[in-house]
Amino acid sequence: MHLRNGDWVVVCDAGKYVVYENQGDTDRLDLRVMSFDENTNPPTHQQGSDRPGRFPGPAGQNASVGNTDWHEQEETRFVSALARQMDGWATAETSRRFVLVADPKSMGILRQSLNDHTLSRIDHTVTGDHAHRPVKAIEALINGA
Repeated sequence: MHLRNGDWVVVCDAGKYVVYENQGDTDRLDLRVMSFDENTNPPTHQQGSDRPGRFPGPAGQNASVGNTDWHEQEETRFVSALARQMDGWATAETSRRFVLVADPKSMGILRQSLNDHTLSRIDHTVTGDHAHRPVKAIEALINGA
């Protein structure tokens, strides 16, 4: 894949994202970090302390409320916040194009959360968990796609 100068590569999973800008040209990739964030998200058992509640059900029986997965909710919130940020980046710079690299779950959340304007600016997607890989590995991944 050939990226133009100024194209952005967004690499994320449910707990970390890194945004790179190609400062090279279509023949030579030179990714530089533009933005990053990492989310501290402990497991659910460390976030919640109470058992699920109960409420009166039909015919006088008690029904229970399902467990809340606080960890999963925080992962969804983190990726949705990245989508809002990407929407802002796409609006701020009319010529900005994106390559999106994300694990399958995060890719699904992003596709549902991004607005149509931003989705139209995504030139290529790579599904896989690469958020913790070094920049050289990301460049090799992009060159191989």
